[in-house]
Amino acid sequence: EQTDMSADRRPGWRPWRSQPKEKEEDRGPRTGPGAQLGEPGKYAYAALCAVSLATLFPDQEESAYRTGVVENLVRWLELLDTVMPSMLAFAGGLGAEGTETFARILLSEPLLTDQPSAIMLDLVSFSLKDGSYDARMRVLASHMAGLLMIPLAELEDVEDYLVECL
Repeated sequence: EQTDMSADRRPGWRPWRSQPKEKEEDRGPRTGPGAQLGEPGKYAYAALCAVSLATLFPDQEESAYRTGVVENLVRWLELLDTVMPSMLAFAGGLGAEGTETFARILLSEPLLTDQPSAIMLDLVSFSLKDGSYDARMRVLASHMAGLLMIPLAELEDVEDYLVECL
């Protein structure tokens, strides 16, 4: 299921036009913070988001939302499709006991040792990629900041920075 949240609530407001989902060639490799993580860091990042989504939005009616976010995040991070079953299991409520381990693996990434808030830049950029910042994604970003011990003020700085870039 695909939901389009850009045009309905704010007619005409599109900071950028997204290309059709079927044709994503010619964009070249991503260079954001998430793309610079090693494979264990990318896996931990996606898993932490998936587990968090299951914790924050456990209701069955949120299942399609959780699945959509996780599938898009796996693509965003350019993880292999073979990780999808485990990510969807995490989004379905399994694996919450791994939260601390996922956070530790993610924070041990060289990119994040000096600047852990770089992951917030990536998560908010991911959230904005289709032109809107869903309230549930804001809740996820705040939750992730807490798990990674990143002050909410740093998340707000990232949000302000990205709004200025639009």
